[in-house]
Amino acid sequence: MSMCFQDLCDVKADFPWLTQPLKGFCLDSRELKQGQIFIALNSFSQQEKIAIFAQSAIQKGALGIISESEIEGVNTLIIPHVRQQMGQWQRQYLQHFLQVTAPKVIAVTGTNGKTTISRLVAELLMFTGRTVAVMGTAGHGILPHLEPSTHTTVDALQLQQRLMQFKQQGADYVSLEASSHGLDQGRLVGTDIEIAIYSNLSHDHLDYHHTFEDYAKAKAKLFSFSTLKVAVINIDDDYASVMQTAVKNNTAQPQLITYSRENSQADVYVRNIVYSLDGVTFDLHSPQGVMAISSPLLGQFNIDNLLASLATIHALGINLRHIVDQLPQLVGAPGRMQVMHDQHRVFIIDYAHTPDALEQALSSVRKHVEGKLWVVFGCGGDRDRTKRPMMTNIALVQADVVVLTADNPRTENLQQIFNDMTTGIDFSTYHAYQIDHRRDAIAYVTQQAQAGDVVVIAGKGHENYQDIDGVKHFFDDMVELKNALIDSSSLSKTYLPLR
Repeated sequence: MSMCFQDLCDVKADFPWLTQPLKGFCLDSRELKQGQIFIALNSFSQQEKIAIFAQSAIQKGALGIISESEIEGVNTLIIPHVRQQMGQWQRQYLQHFLQVTAPKVIAVTGTNGKTTISRLVAELLMFTGRTVAVMGTAGHGILPHLEPSTHTTVDALQLQQRLMQFKQQGADYVSLEASSHGLDQGRLVGTDIEIAIYSNLSHDHLDYHHTFEDYAKAKAKLFSFSTLKVAVINIDDDYASVMQTAVKNNTAQPQLITYSRENSQADVYVRNIVYSLDGVTFDLHSPQGVMAISSPLLGQFNIDNLLASLATIHALGINLRHIVDQLPQLVGAPGRMQVMHDQHRVFIIDYAHTPDALEQALSSVRKHVEGKLWVVFGCGGDRDRTKRPMMTNIALVQADVVVLTADNPRTENLQQIFNDMTTGIDFSTYHAYQIDHRRDAIAYVTQQAQAGDVVVIAGKGHENYQDIDGVKHFFDDMVELKNALIDSSSLSKTYLPLR
């Protein structure tokens, strides 16, 4: 049963509660306000409680209940595919009652790079005087003022609410991350996405999507939006063709702009890359001509991220020559290749928590290393276990010294995580340690790293907590690193290499 917002308001026989003015929609019965409609979504973890939530919503003054399936003892309007419609309802409701339309929306999808690209696009637009909001893993809000996020892509109702709020606060654009979960679950439906960006696809979330093909199809949904005007795609990626096919099949016929670090057939590509601990320089080839670029962002993949962002600025019709001189001011996303120097060493905080992201981070940093490359990382609990030994093998190959430690164990036993990380690996030819507590691991590398060494502390990036047994304890890698550098005597224990 498909219903537009007006249809929903006119339902009387099937939905008798709609006898009073509608005051919006709600997904959480605890937060419901009188006059709202409660949407009871099916839940794998709390399905048996849906009837309780629905009854609570009615007692709080809900106009009615919409559900994906029948709820025993509760009069409901059943709409099986409500997830794919509620964003549009929320948008129409907010536009009608707030008398405001959303800012222009730029969305980024891909396994890695979403946070950095969305942030860089926002920074570049700010260089041109625009007011820009960002939404994603590292927070949401109008730059530079961000609030913490609970999800990469929030639910459809929250998304529409925030878009309208950003417009009321003066935002011209919103640059947001479109996760595969969010796309698959319809969280962006109802959003007028004008520009869509694809970075890459690698091993992640297969516990949800099961196959790379399904994972890619979820990402490709971003390029099927009827409002899409421009698609920006990384043609260096193996799954770029899946995204290009979605663009080709889109009846809106969006413009396709491609970018590449190497392929001169792309619309935007580079030549003459030079790496240093101060960043990178290269020649940018674009439809607007060739320009010399200097970026403070470390790592080969940050060239890809910057290319995606510059291609997007070009797609918006902005003269790139007006902003290239400001590129050395780029900050990038917090916890993404975030650099701290002491007198003779370099420490890098990065969010890399997938096999591909870790390999990209370490191989990119290797180009800058004079001495040894160290890496500290762990694997999250209650998540895809197949990637754990893959990440360890990548670390052993790419780095000179590897320290395995805790990430977010969540409810999983930490030793089980370490067992998975070390399964089938002969450490006898490598220089590796297991240090259970992340604080101790960070203190250890600050004590042991020598002049000319580079240390990558990977996995948590911007996160300021550790999730242990369902409780989030304050823990910030950058804070811990600063403390360890100030007090180098904070760790007295000796650790033996893994064998």
